[in-house]
Amino acid sequence: MSRGIATTGAGLLSLCLGTLAAAQETTTTPAGGQLEEVVVTGFRESLEVALEAKRQSVNFTDSISAEDVGKLPDNNLAEALQRVPGVQISRTNGEGQQISLRGMGPSFARVLLDGMPISAASEGSVDQQARNREFDFDLLPSEIFSMLQVSKTPRASLVEGGLSGTVDLRTPRPFDYNGFQGSYQLQGAYQSSSEEIDPRASFLISNNWDGKFGALLSFSMSQRTFRTDGWSSQGWTSGRVTGNPPATGYAAGFTWNLPSVEASAANQAPDFINESGLSNAALANAQVPRLGRPEVQVGDRDRVGGTLALQWAPNDDLLLNLDVIYAKLESDFDRYTNNLLVRNTTPNTAGATGFGYLTPSNFQIDQNNTLTRGTLLGAKFWSENRLFQQESDFKHLGIGAAWQITDNIALDVKASKAESDFRWRMTTYLFLSQPGQVDIAVNGGIPVITPQLDLADVSNWRFDTVRVQPRTRDEETENFSLNLTFGDDERNIRVGALASNFTRERIAYSSSVGVAQGAALTPFGYTGSANLNEFNIANFARVVPVNYGEHFDGPSGYNRWIVSDLRAFSGMMNPDALDAAANLDYQNSGTFDEDSLSAYVEGNAAFDLWGRTLRVNAGLRYVKTKHEMFGFVITPTTPAASANLFGLDQSDYGPRFTDGEYSETLPSLNLSYDVTDRLLARFSASQAMTRPNPGDLQPFTFITTDGRVQQGNPALEPYLADQLDGGLEWYFAEGAVLGGNLFYKEITGFVERQNVPQPFRNAGISIDTITDPTILALLPDGLDSILLFNTPVNIEETTYLKGLELLYQQRLDQLLPGLGVTLNYTRLDSGSQTILGLAETNYNAVAYYETPRFAVRLSYNYRDDYVECEVNCGSTSLETSYRREAGYLDLSSSVNFDALGQELTLSFEALNLTDEEEYSFYGYENRTNTLNKPGRQFILGIRGQF
Repeated sequence: MSRGIATTGAGLLSLCLGTLAAAQETTTTPAGGQLEEVVVTGFRESLEVALEAKRQSVNFTDSISAEDVGKLPDNNLAEALQRVPGVQISRTNGEGQQISLRGMGPSFARVLLDGMPISAASEGSVDQQARNREFDFDLLPSEIFSMLQVSKTPRASLVEGGLSGTVDLRTPRPFDYNGFQGSYQLQGAYQSSSEEIDPRASFLISNNWDGKFGALLSFSMSQRTFRTDGWSSQGWTSGRVTGNPPATGYAAGFTWNLPSVEASAANQAPDFINESGLSNAALANAQVPRLGRPEVQVGDRDRVGGTLALQWAPNDDLLLNLDVIYAKLESDFDRYTNNLLVRNTTPNTAGATGFGYLTPSNFQIDQNNTLTRGTLLGAKFWSENRLFQQESDFKHLGIGAAWQITDNIALDVKASKAESDFRWRMTTYLFLSQPGQVDIAVNGGIPVITPQLDLADVSNWRFDTVRVQPRTRDEETENFSLNLTFGDDERNIRVGALASNFTRERIAYSSSVGVAQGAALTPFGYTGSANLNEFNIANFARVVPVNYGEHFDGPSGYNRWIVSDLRAFSGMMNPDALDAAANLDYQNSGTFDEDSLSAYVEGNAAFDLWGRTLRVNAGLRYVKTKHEMFGFVITPTTPAASANLFGLDQSDYGPRFTDGEYSETLPSLNLSYDVTDRLLARFSASQAMTRPNPGDLQPFTFITTDGRVQQGNPALEPYLADQLDGGLEWYFAEGAVLGGNLFYKEITGFVERQNVPQPFRNAGISIDTITDPTILALLPDGLDSILLFNTPVNIEETTYLKGLELLYQQRLDQLLPGLGVTLNYTRLDSGSQTILGLAETNYNAVAYYETPRFAVRLSYNYRDDYVECEVNCGSTSLETSYRREAGYLDLSSSVNFDALGQELTLSFEALNLTDEEEYSFYGYENRTNTLNKPGRQFILGIRGQF
């Protein structure tokens, strides 16, 4: 298929070249290619501006346009993008964060700013620790952007890297407006779960003087107090029963305490009824939560952002621009979880400081071997309490020049530099409970856990472990592009090149102090003995500070337990001092440097075909990528971490370098044909690529707390897709469209993590460098312990993806003046193959009513269930992890009025009106993975212009 695309593209490019001479006498647009100004005054007009941009484009594109000065239709970039057909989003604490385009994961969508590559140094949700090419859109305030454009098929002149598509963010510039323009917005936001009101504000001031010079300044700030109640299993597992292995493909994650089975060899028969009330064979396959735990997150998210844009047109043929953008997101919050300890419990953990040794009683299981009811005897809890502080910032400087050299030759030059820094603090204090009886009921929804021990009594808890795990991530992207256009708007040849450098440095630290290692904390202010469990926690403990689970749709089990008083611990042991002394986590630290050089030739032409206009875009893009990676290794002089719980830094380790390179030629062909005055047909054939994820490339080797050895692979090849798109768009009335697209992708280079059981010695990690008691418990046989080694490889198979996108938009003034609707639907199919994050069915529905005085809008977004993880998903069972389908209903309304000599707008918004829960599960819906309840948000505001 690739050769056919290349041949067709080259043929059409030759045809475009042949028409260039005829274009030499055609007049051109003003310098800089500035579009005719469109003043957007409401949601309806923003839809129609975006619809006109879609109609005029040659390739498959959609866009979101501002409905007012400094006002996109949504309060979040990701949530605005989800209105585009084929775009789905993921949320963190109820706020849109990352996007998936046409069923592909967040790393497959390339993000640009004014046509130039950018990246953001952030790591997704708290548990995600994303190290790939995802972009966290919640870092950037929506108020500082004026348009978001999604290109689903490539052009040769479009930056490569987005196999699923490209998102181009556009900030406002002074020449977008006539003369002086000023606007402001003040809002108060209320979240139902936190029950707090928080401020939001933004303003924009712009002026241009006779179209010769212009300046624009914008600023945005928001504060958000949030609370999210949740629940997590951390996987499901079965227990060892002597003489009764689990079913093929399953593995036991702990050992049952079964005195009757151990008493006699005859009692090890599969049909013997043991203490659980089940047969040995049935108990050996019974699936129970590994660390069933309630979770509470309480904290603040503060975001600021601003832009400065300058434009200068010294004459009609030259336009210069300068763009500066700054954004910062700070999040300070506490996270409280209480783990019911099942994983890794064995006879060796039966002591006072161990995790317990469990005896099952009165067990009942369903046809899928999922525990539905039962009792655990001798069970303990681990209260895990984390102090989080996150800070991300983003700085961007861009300069550009557009020069109309002659009537038919134009030069466009751009240079940009983006820097982004991420700082993360995670300090954890853990308490271990006394053993007791725990009842479990699984009736759908989260398992209901009922302890007989009073978990809200501090006397039932002991200080157990301290973890100090800060990390930093710094990213920088430098770009320089040069583009030459020969011809006019209809018929031209474009050639250009882009040099881009992307650098990422991720440095992680980790020190873990076990129950008998308290002396290591003395230099930081700890006043207890070496045995942490002897420390009096009465003044360092409190009951969890919320009524856990009060907003859940179903029962939550117990809602009170003892947690660490994080402020009290911070007063005794300064978190800054702990972070500064924490050991380098050499297995998760290093740098990634990627240089890419690309060049393209592209032809654009318009032909008369059967009395109608055929527009053609065809071209080739060549790209060469080199990457260098640096990591750390243990040397003979590296001090043993077991004897140095703090103080090991980069100088204590040796360097490890790896590199690689690859190149690709990417053809593209886009056709747009006016079948009638109102019917437009599109076709595209192209090849697209996405580079391998840095997290898979880098030479990291580390062991996770669920018993996997994770490794990188510097030799990975890029993802490549041969793709076809076809569509029809019927513009049957003003501001209306009915359209459909079909697309097909053949994708190679997919990366799959393969699990191979191997002795731990093959990891090259010395046991004396491991201090975390959770990980040490996974290595009962030392270097000979068998663990799963998880390594990314390019699979040979081709992955096939096909999809359907439908779009309907129309004014309904004939029913009611000001009424309108926009609907889109996406259907995706990857056949027998699984693509993570692919939801088969997705749709958006927006109904609005808008008059010069009043406006109201209801928006509904639905995403079908999808696979989050297919292999080694944190369980010892084989089941795939799914995210359950979810739909979000939002309301936006406003009224315009005059006051204080100004035209003002009073607005009210309600987000997540249906109070949707976020739920995921393993294989069967009653095997809960996670549940989160972020709650509703209500926003009241005033907006004005001057």
